[in-house]
Amino acid sequence: MEYTWILVADRTRARIVAKPNAVPANGHQWQELEPLVYPEARVPDRALSADKPGRAFDRKGSGRHAMTTEVSAKEEAAERFAKSVARVLDKGRTNHLYQSLVLVAEPGFLGTLQANLSAQTAKKVIDKIPKDLTTRPYRELTQNLRELLRPRD
Repeated sequence: MEYTWILVADRTRARIVAKPNAVPANGHQWQELEPLVYPEARVPDRALSADKPGRAFDRKGSGRHAMTTEVSAKEEAAERFAKSVARVLDKGRTNHLYQSLVLVAEPGFLGTLQANLSAQTAKKVIDKIPKDLTTRPYRELTQNLRELLRPRD
């Protein structure tokens, strides 16, 4: 049987729902796979960066200016989580567990996630929806997904 995986994610958690591409004779419908959770991204910035060295200063010019090239600790944590999720999606693709992929993610995380997908997995993406549905109960989540995935005119 062929499936579409629907990834529902934010910066701290991801859920994968497998949807059959055809209604099976046994009536088996959508099923949620094991959720992925990244609790490190929930920790406040200052706690994540507490053991980092002090700020660097630009000594050129007439004053001291803090250099702002560093990425925040929360952004780094989101990047690590996106890489972790991308590995799960790659593994599912290589094991032929799905034929197509839909990404439903909070708008700020969707781009980070897409940037971490392999080229082969990115080719499987048939839709991208910038919406955070990660905290919805399963029944409400599947109802929301059915509405979002209806053919658009």
